[in-house]
Amino acid sequence: MAIEEVCRIFQEHLRESIPHRLIGISKMEIVGQQQVEELYMPSIKAVTERDIEQHTFYPNQRREEVIRNIVKGIVKYAVLSHRWCREGEVTLQEMTSSDTKLSKPSSRDKLANFCKRAAEYGCGFAWADTCCIDRSNPSPEELDKAIPRMFRWYRNAHVCIIHLAESSSLDDFLRDSWFLQIWTLQELLAPVRVKFYGRTWSPIHNIRVDNDKANQRLLTALSAGTGIPVQDIQCYWAGTERVREKLMWASRRTSRQVEDGAYSLLALFDVHMQVEYGIGEEAFGRLMEVLLPRSQECDILAWAGIASTKYVFLPPSAQGYSAQYLDESYNPRHDYYRLRGDQDMIIIDKRLRVKLLMVELHEVTFGDEIPFLQDGYHACALFPTGLPSTITMNNVSIVSSNNTPWRPSKLALGVVDYGWTSDDEEGLVEKGRTHFCLLFGADGTRTSWRKLMTDKVVTIKTEDSIRQCLETILM
Repeated sequence: MAIEEVCRIFQEHLRESIPHRLIGISKMEIVGQQQVEELYMPSIKAVTERDIEQHTFYPNQRREEVIRNIVKGIVKYAVLSHRWCREGEVTLQEMTSSDTKLSKPSSRDKLANFCKRAAEYGCGFAWADTCCIDRSNPSPEELDKAIPRMFRWYRNAHVCIIHLAESSSLDDFLRDSWFLQIWTLQELLAPVRVKFYGRTWSPIHNIRVDNDKANQRLLTALSAGTGIPVQDIQCYWAGTERVREKLMWASRRTSRQVEDGAYSLLALFDVHMQVEYGIGEEAFGRLMEVLLPRSQECDILAWAGIASTKYVFLPPSAQGYSAQYLDESYNPRHDYYRLRGDQDMIIIDKRLRVKLLMVELHEVTFGDEIPFLQDGYHACALFPTGLPSTITMNNVSIVSSNNTPWRPSKLALGVVDYGWTSDDEEGLVEKGRTHFCLLFGADGTRTSWRKLMTDKVVTIKTEDSIRQCLETILM
């Protein structure tokens, strides 16, 4: 007799934890959750109390957790991670059409090979983003549901099949453009089991290993090539800690649509926001509005390069958090930032209100203008001759638009990661410790400070501690 609790958890799993459209591998057709339920219900009903007992691996393990693990072991589906073919991909409409004309041969071959590899893993179903999401007229409702759930779908899959269409071995796989796509970041981190296949659908490395996340040689290569620690590749947990570090991982990647640079990261941080296309770089600003109060990590402000036109205290994308903008000498542990700086900084009407420890530069000179990395901008070196002799600053250049050049008459450093004191209105720049700052400029009247763009994250180090009152800055 079927155990009612097992059937209930099975129904919840279908409803909440797997895609609502899948490819039925045996007939290569799109199926709904009803067909999945029909296939697996006999196995679900066959689960016994003895099975539950045998799958309980430690004392006091919750019964519901044990049953969910049993259900996941029964409901096996594979997911595909890949780059789209230039000719286009097989769509949901083409998969459900009675017309059997073999258009888009490369895409169809890829889909067939993917399903063949999925079947070798014992999966009855498969999911691909190309034909299991309706892209003919994607509604906000469908995108709102699909995008936040994709991480969960990849996490609950029996295996993620990764196809590297430009690679053939471990020697060249890191040069594949799959590693440059923003959506593939979560497709690498979310699955428990992954397998890399090359252009001819042969395994990239070690055919006898069914999970490349268990292969130390491949893991070491992945970590070196992506900048992601091995432990995160093996077992990533979504959340709003280590925000800057995760944005650094994303900074190596690009997206076809500007907004996807933000939406592809939602699940990595386990946050939700409305999915809306046509708003450009504002999508990244909205993501940061969600992350900033939740993370309470002041190094969210440690970026460099071009500023967003909507949020001047932020970059327009994760590219602003690239490792190239940080001096090698400055790399504190991520938990360092949770106990420093302004824990109450807040975004109001796309402006940031934050308390900083301000250090004015009483004398400064500028170097010659040189082109910056991005067209339409130039950089000029900053020589802070007016700093106190006890303070040293890294070498940075001010970045300006060619259309609106501005040479401020006054400059100041706003120390962000200052230490706390017994007085909430004071901050501490600690002796011998490297702190990061924002650079501000003002005209002669100095009605307010204006944040300047720099080619690197600005850092200072002092021979003596500095304790002084904090200044509230609105930018």
